Amino acid sequence: MIDRAVFVSYCHADAAWLNRVKIHLRPLVRQADLDLWDDSRITPGQAWHEEISKALGRARVAILLISADFLASDFVVNNELPPLLHRAARGGLLIVPLIVSHCLFREHEELARYQCVNSPDRPLSDMSVGDAEATLVSLGRSVDQYFRFLDTTLPAGGVIAPAERRAQPPSRSETHERATPQKTPGRPVLSTKSPLVVDRPLNLSFDGAVRNGIPVGWFNSFGHVSGVSTDYGIRIVPRSADSAAGTCAVLEKGAAVDGEFGSLMQRCPGRVLAGRTIRIEGELRTENVSGWAGLWLRADADNEPNLFFDNMSRRPVVGTTNWKRYFIDAPLPINTDWLNYGIVLAGSGIVHADNIRLLVWNADGQWEDV
Repeated sequence: MIDRAVFVSYCHADAAWLNRVKIHLRPLVRQADLDLWDDSRITPGQAWHEEISKALGRARVAILLISADFLASDFVVNNELPPLLHRAARGGLLIVPLIVSHCLFREHEELARYQCVNSPDRPLSDMSVGDAEATLVSLGRSVDQYFRFLDTTLPAGGVIAPAERRAQPPSRSETHERATPQKTPGRPVLSTKSPLVVDRPLNLSFDGAVRNGIPVGWFNSFGHVSGVSTDYGIRIVPRSADSAAGTCAVLEKGAAVDGEFGSLMQRCPGRVLAGRTIRIEGELRTENVSGWAGLWLRADADNEPNLFFDNMSRRPVVGTTNWKRYFIDAPLPINTDWLNYGIVLAGSGIVHADNIRLLVWNADGQWEDV
């Protein structure tokens, strides 16, 4: 099990929110060895600047309590954010902004590229007590699930291996090799950009390895999709009574609040496909979906998210439906660095997903597997 070190960056004017975060994460400190650090752990006589530097260096997750006071703090902006942002850019740290009050978060270009626990338009200060507490519960579960994910994907010693980033498109033989199904894939190779990146599309049929109920190579979108709820169930089940049909992924929620949605996703380097047209396609089946379900695809640049985005919200899958194949076509911008794709469920219900494929339009005018 890796070191579960979490650094909380905050302004003292928001100490009340820090206390609520610490209370909600206390069970993880007690039961899951979470090492939750904030500057209240500095004792008299310690060199406070050195203690902060050591805590920054150990952290694998940084929770930022974002407010106008936070963004106005010279100490936070000049001493805590630079090393955090540097480590996040190199893949050694997950940054989790939690918006506690209205502020100019979107105007802070370096921070605004990171997905928030809650929307900047709906900070904790605007929520009812119940909704704010539910948001903090979701934060705690997400942090726990993130470390569980790292336990199953990081190689021994917790060292993140660099992913390949090729300057040339893959050859036909490489394309064929990538398209060959693997029933028992090994651990995904992780990129230096993020601990939640596989080096190529993996386990798209959901017949591969499973860790903690989640297919290897996939995760619940925490840290990469703004406003996503991690209270949605994810599991692998037989596709049908016929064992030859294999397994499929399930995303489900018994009851959901207004605007709540869950997502199962994968993220991989996309630079080799920049400037080309790709397609994600897959089979979906739904049960009693109160909102909508669908596939989704997003292209990001290193310094600019959402170059392309489509989540089928304009052609949603609703209610109860039988298996059907759906697709999204995307002309990728030339500055694409990362591909994000997966399954989304808004509201309550169940969505089954199977046989996801990533395809690219080739020079012969045909789709071929990435």
